[in-house]
Amino acid sequence: MGANGATRVVFLTDDLGGGTGNHLLSMMKYWDKNSWQVEILSRAPLSARVSPDVPVRYLPQNGLFNRYPFNQILDFSRIRKEIGERSPRIVHAYFFWSILFGRILKWEGKIRTLVENREDQGFGWGAHEYAWLRRTKGLPDRIICVSEAVRQVVLAREQVNEDRVEVIRNGVDPFPVSVSVEEATETRSELGIDADHLVVGMVANFNRSVKGVSRFLDAIPEIVREVPSARFLLLGRGKEEKALREKARALGIEPFVLFAGFKPDIHRYYAIMDVSALTSFSEGLSITLLESMRCGVPVVATRVGGNPEVVVDGVTGYLVPPGDVPAFASRTVEILVDKDLRRRMGEEARRRVMRDFRLDDVASRYLALYERLG
Repeated sequence: MGANGATRVVFLTDDLGGGTGNHLLSMMKYWDKNSWQVEILSRAPLSARVSPDVPVRYLPQNGLFNRYPFNQILDFSRIRKEIGERSPRIVHAYFFWSILFGRILKWEGKIRTLVENREDQGFGWGAHEYAWLRRTKGLPDRIICVSEAVRQVVLAREQVNEDRVEVIRNGVDPFPVSVSVEEATETRSELGIDADHLVVGMVANFNRSVKGVSRFLDAIPEIVREVPSARFLLLGRGKEEKALREKARALGIEPFVLFAGFKPDIHRYYAIMDVSALTSFSEGLSITLLESMRCGVPVVATRVGGNPEVVVDGVTGYLVPPGDVPAFASRTVEILVDKDLRRRMGEEARRRVMRDFRLDDVASRYLALYERLG
């Protein structure tokens, strides 16, 4: 137990950024600090746009030893010490190495209750990772999957008993941050987007080719032929950006594409979108989809992972086969040319998120799980 009888929970993560980090930090705002004493141990510095509301301990970089296996050995030694000093009631692990470290500590008796998250369909894990997960599958008390699609992958590849796996879908804050007409006009002006331009936006991590941003660019020539006033807003950063910029030049679409970088105030940019695009080849349950739908933006997304669990095809937007550039372009054009359709789909998108993907409900489900396990 923590101070004043509060239950101590330590989150162990390889990375505190991206959609996962933002979701975790946002969810904690809904937890009663008098009942739950929460800390985070992260193997990488904070890169999420949400400021931590709980103590965060970053493991120091290992200098010359910051490579496999020395990096992992040193990190495990530090984590073992930190967990021993804190004696948490529950450890909740995210990402492979933190999950494996947590399992070793559970086996050693250093952890009483171990909860894990699966945020995606394991696209970054290979035979080596899955072999370790199968060998130690009896150690976690519960594995939380962010979608039913992710759950099916966990059951098939990790061979975990079904009673150890639970689906708790991601959520977003119940009410979007309002953006005034003046602010929206200012944002468009900042980006060089005219009042008559229609904006197709994508928020993505350019370090992950699985996000399919290259396919998004492939669709732009066809969309522009049908809707010359369309502009394409890419929000994000990563090592793939240079190659994506070069591809935009090669396709002759550079005047239509805006690389806006990472934006912590992302709501300003959702407010000027007419369509939210997601061309991933694999997804867990996209925070970007939830955020844009919450802001009343219809979506065109690939039918992969948890996307069909969020998007109602033909109602809140459209689902298209992954890699099918003509289908993506056609559905995007269909929304862009029909103002009434955009409005109807946007309203339905907002209603769906507010009804089924509220972050306060998600936070309550996590705490209810802890209480059952504790």
